[in-house]
Amino acid sequence: MATILNKPFNPIHAPKEKIGSIILFGLFIFLFLFVFRPFGMDAINPLFKLLLVSFGFGLVTISVLLVFKYLIEPVLVGPSWTLGKNILLDLVVASLIGAANYLYIRLVFGSPFELRFLILAIWTAILVGIIPVTIGYILTFNRLYRNALQSSSVIPDTIFPEEEIIISAGNPRNEVRVIPENILFLCSNDNYVTIVYLSGTTVVKNTVRGTLKAAESELKKDKRFMRCHKCYIVNLAYASGIRGNSQNMTIRLRHTETEIPVSRSMAPEIASSFRKR
Repeated sequence: MATILNKPFNPIHAPKEKIGSIILFGLFIFLFLFVFRPFGMDAINPLFKLLLVSFGFGLVTISVLLVFKYLIEPVLVGPSWTLGKNILLDLVVASLIGAANYLYIRLVFGSPFELRFLILAIWTAILVGIIPVTIGYILTFNRLYRNALQSSSVIPDTIFPEEEIIISAGNPRNEVRVIPENILFLCSNDNYVTIVYLSGTTVVKNTVRGTLKAAESELKKDKRFMRCHKCYIVNLAYASGIRGNSQNMTIRLRHTETEIPVSRSMAPEIASSFRKR
């Protein structure tokens, strides 16, 4: 069990998928309460009032999720994020949704504060949220499974090792020989280019004097590499996820904790490539 909880986990980072999941979660809460009328909600009359009250619960849920997904989650989630941490965060979010909904009940019905009802509201939010959260995990693992299948589909092409290429960044006096599939990313700093690649299981950095534009031309025939930023070229075969929005998007790579920045102009293309996985 501990092994499963310690497995790496990548929450949804694409903006459209994130806002879509939030709206669907709130819609589920609204419909569940309106249709099944649990926890004494069948006593709310007339039907129009029940509709408004249920809709209010959905809006409160969406508001709490927006705060967490766009303000708190990007700060907490990092390269070492695991399934166990994500489940714990979901429990915290569900508890806060329950607390927020209890305040909403007090506002609507003018009832006095009682600790036992606050605890009941939190417990109820956790129980009701189990269904959409479980569905969300199933969809996420299905996405990760498809990504793994796509990654495994390139194995037959790599049975025979790729030949080394020469990266000189426009300066033949300091060329580097490296197998393309081992390159994680390239970055530039003034008149220098750093090539970050795998040597076995070790991440190696090799810096040459030259320009990233020249290095890009040496890799232009390989579709795995993308110039995602004025200072970075990334090997998308190692990309494990993206975070942020078009203003501050970054790419997470396997084998390194370095997050690769994405320029605003390239953010839509990067996000689209991840949605197609």
